[in-house]
Amino acid sequence: MSTYRRLNKTLLWVLVIAFSILIAGGLLIFKNEAPRPTKIVSQNGTTLVTKQQLISGQAVYEKYGLTDYGSYLGNGTYFGPDYTAQALHVYIQGMYQYYGNKQYGKSFKALTAEQQAGIKGKVKEEIRQNRYDAKTDQLTLTTAQTAGLNHLTSYYRHQLRNNPRQAGMPENMIRNNTDDFMQRGDKIDQLTFFFFWGAWLSSTNRPGQTYSYTNNWPYDLEAGNVMTSDAMVWTALSVALLVAGVGVVIYFYKRYHFDMEYTLDYDKIGAIKTDEPITPSQRKAAKYFLIVMGMFFIQVLLGELLAHYYVENGFFGIPLQNIWPFNLAKTWHLQLVIFWVATAWLATGIYITPRVLGREPKRQGFLVDTLFYALLIVVAGSMLGEWGSTLGIINSKWWLFGHYGWEYAEMGKFWQILFILGMVLWVIILCRGFLPAIKIKKNLDRSRLLQLLLSGSIAIPAFYLASLFILPNSHVTFADYWRWWIVHLWVEGIFESFAVILIGYLLVDMKLTTIKSTIRALYFQLILLLGTGVVGMGHHYFWEGDHSIWLALGSCFSALEVIPLCLLVWEAYTHYKVYRDSQLDFPYKGTFMFLVSTGLWNALGAGALGFLINAPAINFFEHGTQWTSAHAHASMAGVYGFFSIAIMLFAMRHLTKPEFWTAKVEKWVKWACWLFNIGLAGMVFITLMPMGFLQLKDALDFGYWHARQMSFYKEPIIQGLTIARSVPDIIFTAGVVIIGIIFLRAMFHLKPASKKINPVDYDIQ
Repeated sequence: MSTYRRLNKTLLWVLVIAFSILIAGGLLIFKNEAPRPTKIVSQNGTTLVTKQQLISGQAVYEKYGLTDYGSYLGNGTYFGPDYTAQALHVYIQGMYQYYGNKQYGKSFKALTAEQQAGIKGKVKEEIRQNRYDAKTDQLTLTTAQTAGLNHLTSYYRHQLRNNPRQAGMPENMIRNNTDDFMQRGDKIDQLTFFFFWGAWLSSTNRPGQTYSYTNNWPYDLEAGNVMTSDAMVWTALSVALLVAGVGVVIYFYKRYHFDMEYTLDYDKIGAIKTDEPITPSQRKAAKYFLIVMGMFFIQVLLGELLAHYYVENGFFGIPLQNIWPFNLAKTWHLQLVIFWVATAWLATGIYITPRVLGREPKRQGFLVDTLFYALLIVVAGSMLGEWGSTLGIINSKWWLFGHYGWEYAEMGKFWQILFILGMVLWVIILCRGFLPAIKIKKNLDRSRLLQLLLSGSIAIPAFYLASLFILPNSHVTFADYWRWWIVHLWVEGIFESFAVILIGYLLVDMKLTTIKSTIRALYFQLILLLGTGVVGMGHHYFWEGDHSIWLALGSCFSALEVIPLCLLVWEAYTHYKVYRDSQLDFPYKGTFMFLVSTGLWNALGAGALGFLINAPAINFFEHGTQWTSAHAHASMAGVYGFFSIAIMLFAMRHLTKPEFWTAKVEKWVKWACWLFNIGLAGMVFITLMPMGFLQLKDALDFGYWHARQMSFYKEPIIQGLTIARSVPDIIFTAGVVIIGIIFLRAMFHLKPASKKINPVDYDIQ
């Protein structure tokens, strides 16, 4: 137990240090964020844009879910343009045209190469100069910059009004309603002002610096946006730190024996039983899994619809974009994966609670039913709200009940609060079983394992509270700082930690590992995961107007994130070896297949592909391309998706009668696992990685704005790769259908409920 105390103290210190760095870096972000001037004025003092119009344009961007169509400062979806890069390019073209007419009386294209070079140099120098006056809180534009803004306004009026050529988008989607957080006036013009502000802050030098507020992102030679020396230096140092970190981690791993020890004395264990009785609340948890598979299936179909939009504006000639535009389908696609993964984990926690206590807490079933119907309301209500907001049906209070406008945080604020309350209710359900079980002093190792699992459970709703700090009028840098607490820290950090703890608990529950070695291994893995992952989320802060310190912190710590993820592959292999060498009638073969798959995709999708795109020297050119999409799919589906299926199979194995799990059913589970892996591998490596490579090459050759234009996806080779994706998509979908049918049939073979069960016996460990 003294070893546990040392490990516990180490983990706490790691958390204190990591979060201190994260919060200190956040304070620097807020102190150094790009100004949102009270007014943007011309040289003669005429007001061009007000701060209220900037905020109104941001609200338009949020209300219509444009973050799930294109992106802003590189954050969002990869189908539409990056509006920052596109606006910067068009704004510069407008300045070229102004100087061509002023100096030569000709259009810029009609000038000689020498004349064009002179104008380009003049414009580059002009836009780099920062003319923001902090005393008056005003930004002054030169006459040429004003012409560039006017040119940009005309461009977006043409692009977004009376133009049905936006693939997957309804014509005239943006309306002139003056809704919450909006000002009177033309909404497309106000949206343009918001885009222009992003172009300005990304191409204007910070006061006293030779790089822009975004560390010169996006890459655009005409704007003078080239990679800074810091980005290259810290990329090199991060690789060196990774090599050194591997050596240090391996030393501690072997020196202190942090691997799990496997229980091989099968005679002492006896046969692994799955025929024990279940309680009413455990039986009620089964219906959660059926809803999970329904959401999973819909999410996959939406993903296939999104892929179809890459090929044509519609669905086999049907104007489906008028009902489900691309941005709405993408919103649901992202939100459903969070919903079904979270629901799978909630249901597994509900199943485990009486199992650790050995009895049913009073009125536990009522709370389980209440949570179930509350989740249904949140899922259905938030999705309908997003649909209404995107199509202009919900206008007033859109930010409460409609689309909130930030990727992975699309739910309106009302639904976010209900979702948090639902997770709090889940923690209460767990505490009613875990706390009495922890107080039992019969086995202190057992209490420590339950403490870790309960702590990981409490962290899930606790860290989602970051979503409450974002408001529709928040500065984009402020909003994205907290948004990444949800996307990276909540999804990739807390979910990852909870998954590691739950895997350890399941291995002990399945009587495969000794409890003491499992707890030590969990501490070691958590120290590595959270020690690197908390600060490692800073690789998302390189280019969005944050302090340049994140080039150092984000690159180094995100490189170290690869180490614990790759160590999990070794754990996955040893799990497989125990399963393979076991002479027992092992009832968890399906669970183990998906757990092994989780470990492999953790190293490949989250580790290798994450490392590929996170280094600043690569990310500067790659940010927001299909390589990012490849990393996201391999991580979300391969890690959280496969792990969710594994734990659901474990729970359903106990909730159903043993005779249901025939050799035929086990064979279909095996086939489904192979279909999942083959389909995901094809999706990532046949389509997304080659597309990302070509897109990165396009960005290097022509500038980032060019690689994000719709014309890129109309290239014959890109169209071919997109069409080829239909094959792995169908294979993956077949796996979903098979698992869904298995869970549906299992619902007709549930065990009857009993009020008392035997707690899991840990003494043999």
